[in-house]
Amino acid sequence: MRRQRVLAAALLIAACSPVKLREFELGLLAPVGPGVASAARAAGMTVRDAAPEGADALSAVEGERLADWSQLRLLVARAAVRGRTGAFFILPPTPAGKEMTDFPEEWQALARVARETAALRPILESGVDAALPFGEPQGAEARAWRHQGRVYVLLVNDSGAAAPVAAETLIDFRALFEVRADPRDVLSPCPGGLCLPPGRALWLEGRL
Repeated sequence: MRRQRVLAAALLIAACSPVKLREFELGLLAPVGPGVASAARAAGMTVRDAAPEGADALSAVEGERLADWSQLRLLVARAAVRGRTGAFFILPPTPAGKEMTDFPEEWQALARVARETAALRPILESGVDAALPFGEPQGAEARAWRHQGRVYVLLVNDSGAAAPVAAETLIDFRALFEVRADPRDVLSPCPGGLCLPPGRALWLEGRL
């Protein structure tokens, strides 16, 4: 009887678990040192010799250093909005005897992106593609998913110019991973209203 109850509970959990419709994996491309490999896995990233099919291999180098958080975040968001299966970073070289984890400020930027991506993976992998609830801003890329009763929208501006967004379309959404929850406070003023600045990504969560 107990075994039957356990089996029934397991079947119920499986039935309630979202069905994975696609993959989205965040990782690093080898070679990396053992400290970086361990820290990467702890942050929810994988380490591979090559990016799997459908995933982007991306340089995380800016100058001679690791790119900052906003640039790394943009690269991951760009992969997501374009329907890629993941994003894999190529790290910059480090001095002999050092690993990227020996530079806490730089590593924390990557770890922050990893935490955000881990929180979004249920949407990216199990969310059902949905129609955009508003027009795609000119100059930006956009994609929408429906997940557990909510609509999620990702806006990515990978262009060199600000992308105008109609303020009234944002009333029913909150911004994720931003200091302010109201997306109208996150966007920048521009002629005619509000704009998503160049090089920015914005996640929006709709109401239930």
